[in-house]
Amino acid sequence: MRRRDLLWTLGLAGIARPRRLLAQSASDAVVALCALGEFPAPLLDAIAMGLRAELRATVVRSAAVALPASAWYAPRGRYRAERLLDTLHGLIRPPATRILGVTERDISTTAHGVHDWGVLGLGDLGGTACVISTWRCRRTARDAAQADFRMVTTCIHEVGHTLGLEHCPDPRCLMTDARGSVLTVDRTSGHLCERCRRRVGLAAPR
Repeated sequence: MRRRDLLWTLGLAGIARPRRLLAQSASDAVVALCALGEFPAPLLDAIAMGLRAELRATVVRSAAVALPASAWYAPRGRYRAERLLDTLHGLIRPPATRILGVTERDISTTAHGVHDWGVLGLGDLGGTACVISTWRCRRTARDAAQADFRMVTTCIHEVGHTLGLEHCPDPRCLMTDARGSVLTVDRTSGHLCERCRRRVGLAAPR
């Protein structure tokens, strides 16, 4: 597996690069949205709309692909997120500059001395790929609207990481560190703060 710099949602500390990342322009990004396995079409539409509205990014649809058998972790009955990223890297095609994979299955990675730590999402910091699961979004949601808000917000968060945005100290910013709980996502505004918007070349909202 290639060495990569990663940031995890759900409050897992990222492996930071030794130099400061230069954030990239959000409006120049072309994000391929790819379903891994079966995925509800209305939620795909909502994710695409959220990325366009918040980041001014171009969103293109990639054909759905099956979840790769190489990512299956049988002892816990879920998929390894870093292996899903390996698959996603191979699916980027022009004009896309980065790819967002979405799945309904639970995902995990190794962190904090735990071999198989369940996560909401995983992404390349300043890279080209990220993956998000609905599983933890829906598990404690009071209704479908809250689950969808969590999913769309987290998708924007992870694509933000690929643009070079690190976790934000503003608890209302969608780039805030979730600190181990999906409930943190519920307390955000669902939008980037002014500082994060400036870092990716976006004007303040009207």
